Amino acid sequence: MMAAVVASHALAPTMAQAAAGDLLVAPTRLIMGANSGGEVVVNNTGDKATTYRISLVLRKMTEQGTIESVDEATASQRDAAALDLITYAPRKITLAPQQSQTVRIGVRVPPTMPGGEYRAHLLFRAVPDVADAAAPQPAADGMSISLTPIYGVTIPVIVRVGEPKGSASLNNARLSVQEGQAQLDVDLMRAGDRSVYGTLELMQADGKTPIATIKGIAAYPEVAQRHIMLPVDRAALARVSGPLKVRFVETDPAAGGAVSETAVARP
Repeated sequence: MMAAVVASHALAPTMAQAAAGDLLVAPTRLIMGANSGGEVVVNNTGDKATTYRISLVLRKMTEQGTIESVDEATASQRDAAALDLITYAPRKITLAPQQSQTVRIGVRVPPTMPGGEYRAHLLFRAVPDVADAAAPQPAADGMSISLTPIYGVTIPVIVRVGEPKGSASLNNARLSVQEGQAQLDVDLMRAGDRSVYGTLELMQADGKTPIATIKGIAAYPEVAQRHIMLPVDRAALARVSGPLKVRFVETDPAAGGAVSETAVARP
């Protein structure tokens, strides 16, 4: 009887610390200039030794904020340029339980490279242990199939050549209540050649304490706007009175702490 192993990928989103399964990666994003260097720490938080493969891949953002794979063979020359600018080592590591290791990242930009922002994503993926695969389940046609989860994390590596400009603003902010749950919907508008990154907050128009907050919001150069949905605690909303506003505070050093605000009506 023939057995086939089918791998399923679980790629985690970027968070304060990117994690999936027993894999923890920090920081969750790197911004690098021409001919610079950086590092990422990979930590095995599990209880057994695990091998991880590290690769450089292309990703794109949609207007809904999801990150999709890009086939290197069909990518434009501009989109694929970062693959030739970024170096990293090692490319495969084995970590004992609770052990960590540093991955070194380098950037080499040719003098003729046009200014702007270039990006690729580092993919950290656990190599499945065949011995841990689920027992194959027999199928009617005589084949058996087992599913082995492959956990992985991707983080963006952003290379800025020169000083690309970018700005953010907010549009179409609205609060709604559906099935007893409150939600803020807003469009993060991005302009220029640089990505934007920061914290989104719902707050009183004249207040300083956020009612709801979401950190680590990015809009990459391939999108002119990104739709954001922020759950809002109805009890916290009821405790404050008066007009409300939505605020986006850029935490990217290139933005200098720029703030964008817009009013939002109560539901």
